[in-house]
Amino acid sequence: MFLFFNIFFIVIAACLVIGSLLPLVDYPHWFIRTWDFPRVQIILFTWATAVGYALTQFIGSGALDAGVAAMGAVALGVTIWQSLQIAPYTPLVSPQVKAWNRQLSGPSTDESHLRLVMTNVQQENRQIELWKDVMTRAEPDIMIVAEVNADWAAALNDLRSTHPYQVCQPQENCYGLAIASRLPITEQKIRFLVQDDIPSIDTLVELPSGQQVRVVGVHPRPPEPVRDTNSTARDGELSLWGKELVGESRPVVIGGDLNDVAWSRSTRLFLRVSGLLDPRRGRGFYNSFHARHWWMRFPLDHVFHSTDFSLRRLARLDNVGSDHFPILVDLQYEPREQNDHDRLDKKQGDSEEAEEKVERAEESSEAQSEIETPREAPAASR
Repeated sequence: MFLFFNIFFIVIAACLVIGSLLPLVDYPHWFIRTWDFPRVQIILFTWATAVGYALTQFIGSGALDAGVAAMGAVALGVTIWQSLQIAPYTPLVSPQVKAWNRQLSGPSTDESHLRLVMTNVQQENRQIELWKDVMTRAEPDIMIVAEVNADWAAALNDLRSTHPYQVCQPQENCYGLAIASRLPITEQKIRFLVQDDIPSIDTLVELPSGQQVRVVGVHPRPPEPVRDTNSTARDGELSLWGKELVGESRPVVIGGDLNDVAWSRSTRLFLRVSGLLDPRRGRGFYNSFHARHWWMRFPLDHVFHSTDFSLRRLARLDNVGSDHFPILVDLQYEPREQNDHDRLDKKQGDSEEAEEKVERAEESSEAQSEIETPREAPAASR
């Protein structure tokens, strides 16, 4: 029996090692891309496996052999490798986005900041009043709301007294999307970049100072075992936005449930190609999913922005009944400090890799024919 358990632990360790290395492969199948997610969990499981192997060995033979040392070395190697991947999203490194310095700001500070909440409400969630209460206490200027169906569109409509400017695309497929703002939305489009049932919302928002900010909401479909078994559409949509936003001369904020972790290959490629910043880097994971499973949480809900902004506050908000926690990002428009941030350097081959992901999405049988012909939404309600 002890031999069986030893073999069992060795097989588990081998699987964890292989899984740790699989994300290095640029292949979109869901099984490979899923290993991007549980890097912290892999570290813990690997050490649990090593301890289990050692206990089994000791109980079975009364001694610890070279296999225990080898298992410990494997656990240490996995820990070092996985830690290197997630370290940029911990306070162990310098923050990518510099904190706002109130003393350096001019008298119009309050007219040049933007408080945004990214919230996936979960379409089936019926705790609408709880969500409204959390949003009211957060006092966001803008809400990017994912999984909006008819019921959640009605809930947003109830908030028109505080957020009168709304662009809403309710759908019953868990990919409805909305942007609700207390600031004027001067331009807006609902766009279907890759799949004709997966919308993005592209807007121009005017700050009290008069500054125009491009605010984009996204929610690409994830790879999964049954439908959309690869990440082609998700990665292609991110690459399309990265290529488009790098040429934007106005300040940019893009937020959404990306169905991808902050440290994944695709998300890091997006940041390098677009030149945008991730306020999480150097501050923490701010895990937003799964709200009901503390042992299996990942940073899936993101807000990225251009170097025109410094960070006033970053927070994960209270539970709203959804499987996602809302994420709040409070930004200060400070273009004078744009060279103080640590933007990721673009690597050789990034443009080609992004283009390849776009081409994969275009050629995929799961992708649709809307890639270069985004639809426009009706005029924003006021």
